[in-house]
Amino acid sequence: MLRPQDKPIWEAALPYLDVRSNDEHTLYSYVLLQELLAFAPEGDPNIVLPTILLHDIGWKMVPADKLLQSFGPNKKYPELERLHEVEGAAIAHRILTQLKYPVEQIEQITAIIDGHDTTKIARSTNDALVKEADKLWRYTPHGIQTIQRWFHISVPEVLEILENFVMPTFLTENGRIAAQLMLDYAHAKQKQKR
Repeated sequence: MLRPQDKPIWEAALPYLDVRSNDEHTLYSYVLLQELLAFAPEGDPNIVLPTILLHDIGWKMVPADKLLQSFGPNKKYPELERLHEVEGAAIAHRILTQLKYPVEQIEQITAIIDGHDTTKIARSTNDALVKEADKLWRYTPHGIQTIQRWFHISVPEVLEILENFVMPTFLTENGRIAAQLMLDYAHAKQKQKR
């Protein structure tokens, strides 16, 4: 699943991904990003794939007691969402420097991390691809279960959030199509349970 050149990044990121189910979220997002890249040849896998592995490492720096109130529909501490981007970019810079990545790549990767949640417009194709893969995870069965657990809400409530609040934020047609397919699948599974 991981490209050989991305495994050292993953191993360096892992100690920072043990909060919020970020380890699993990151791997799902990595696979989703690989699929998006198949339809976006202008995207640079050598920028976006390392970025997605590192994009949420900054959540490790957010106080544990405020973590689940730093994002989502009723966030109480929006400044901590921004903090995770700033801290994540700084940690990513250290990791990539230790792995001897070229300075230009480090700059591009950390620029995407710094703003991947709080900047709502895409600053580049690579930025759009990372944002889309990050959001698409929410539509996976794992994402839906995780959101349900985080906010103590029902699956239909999660699906409503995805449909009405997350769906309008997609930046690309391919991201919207993938999200709609996964949402349709989740609705179909809910109907089977009735």
